[in-house]
Amino acid sequence: MPDAPPPRGARAAGAEPAPTLLLLHGAACGAWIWRQGFAARCEAAGFAVRDLDFQRLDRDGRPVGIAGFVAQARTAIAAIGGPVVLVGHSLGALVAQLLLLDAPVRGAALLAPVPPEGLWFSSTRLAWSDPSLWSEAARMDAPVGGADPGLVASLFGPAMPLAEARRFLALMGGESRTALLEAQSPQPVPHGWLHHRPVLVLGGGEDRLIAADAVQRCALWHNVGATLLPGMGHLLMLEPGWPKVAEQVLRWLERF
Repeated sequence: MPDAPPPRGARAAGAEPAPTLLLLHGAACGAWIWRQGFAARCEAAGFAVRDLDFQRLDRDGRPVGIAGFVAQARTAIAAIGGPVVLVGHSLGALVAQLLLLDAPVRGAALLAPVPPEGLWFSSTRLAWSDPSLWSEAARMDAPVGGADPGLVASLFGPAMPLAEARRFLALMGGESRTALLEAQSPQPVPHGWLHHRPVLVLGGGEDRLIAADAVQRCALWHNVGATLLPGMGHLLMLEPGWPKVAEQVLRWLERF
């Protein structure tokens, strides 16, 4: 009988160890978003997986900015002590982009990413087209559980069961107001010609917060194409189609 193929995370003798995946969550979320199936699917494919819960207040109780999140991610990378591939969602994807020049980082998969230009254009358009959604999105710093149930249709695609969406929405909130404000402005993300790291960019075809054109501009910045997933909203790893998202990421990870 022929030998079974090695798992995706397996490496040839003498090769660099397979990178650890460091999962970075988005605004108003936590590491729990990866623990609904996405992280386990990556582990089953043979990758070591770590996730990070961003601390939103510093030691003096002040809201942490994006630089603080970057510092926390760097601490997590140092603790891993080997090559890392970052998988970031939304604001976490912006943090991942800011780390692409760090030596241990081998690449990044960006899901519904905040683009290098920031959210000023997307937010302005949302304020004109849907003022109520814009107002609720601006309140991500509200305490956990304080999100308006009306956000369900804006954060998830049409296939998301309502009860499941409301359950996840009840876990959201508590984002740093400082980080939210900073994310509106352009950030010093290195261009693809500078960092030379492989980058995967995925977006939801029904995402109303990070629209398709913002996802495409983010991909263009890194000299890659974007893939838009039909019928999916902003929280890609929580929707019924999340296994397809995981498989897209795992196929891309085969290069490592």
